[in-house]
Amino acid sequence: MEILGILDTLESVIIDSPRLPFTKKLVVDEDKVLKIIDKLRTVISSGGESPLGRGGRRLNAAEETTDSADSERRPQPENKAVEVIEQAYQMAKEIREGADKYADEVLANLEATSARILRTIKAGRERLSKTVPAKAEK
Repeated sequence: MEILGILDTLESVIIDSPRLPFTKKLVVDEDKVLKIIDKLRTVISSGGESPLGRGGRRLNAAEETTDSADSERRPQPENKAVEVIEQAYQMAKEIREGADKYADEVLANLEATSARILRTIKAGRERLSKTVPAKAEK
């Protein structure tokens, strides 16, 4: 079924995404995931299959009736697809939040290091300014 192929593609994008260091979060290409989700929506809204049957031939009325009766007995793939899409959005949100938190931690560390270096520079310049005039007077 076409939906399963699209879900496999989504899964492979997620599995192949690089991980953020020291977290269980991934960096996912947002455009790729959104395109896959749009494709999934298109397939779901068109009924999951094209008017052609599984073998590439047009379904006749009896086959369509049989397919619709079978689909009524089976769980609706649309419900599962909507659930998968919602999970994908939730996962993307968590990844963005994790990336933001990681970036904030890195910037805070950089800020602390820069402040420490600036204090060292100021102390060194202050020490130099005290010793240079003393030598000039001798």
